[in-house]
Order: sequence, then C-alpha cells, then structure tokens
Amino acid sequence: MQKKKRKAGREIRRVKVWVKTINSTYTGFIYLPGKRKRFSDIINDEREFISITDVESKDFAVPKPFLVINKELIELMEVLESDKKESA
Repeated sequence: MQKKKRKAGREIRRVKVWVKTINSTYTGFIYLPGKRKRFSDIINDEREFISITDVESKDFAVPKPFLVINKELIELMEVLESDKKESA
C-alpha cells in the first residue's frame, strides 16, 4: 500500500517493489522524495546503491528492516504498489 509522509516540509512516497538481482529476489519498499520524483529517477540517478526497507526474501528466515543493493547487480525491478502518478 502506498503511504505518504510529510517530513521537513516535503512529501515522501513509499512504494512497494520487487527486485531481482543476479543472486536472489527481494520484495520491500523504496522511498520517493518530492511530488515529481519518479521511480525511474531513483533507478537512473548517479548513486551506486538503492536502499530498500522491510525486505523479504526466500534467503532470509525473517524479514530484514533495511537492505542496500548495488544497482549493477540488479537485473529486473517492478513496482508492485504505487499511485497513479508513478510509472516504472
């Protein structure tokens, strides 16, 4: 489910994603700051890593609260839940 938060005068959107890397698959949430920030902006920006929260994977016995994934290891990503403004 999409959640909107206000922090320091700006809106932050929580988006549920599925991520396939060369070694595993993960389901969790990424945060999109600002009304105009798109999912593709996060994927294509200059940062080498993507942060995911509330992460589930078949490799974990219990969900992890936080995980950072190197973007070069990502093969596929899919938005599972988002608002109408967001496109992958």
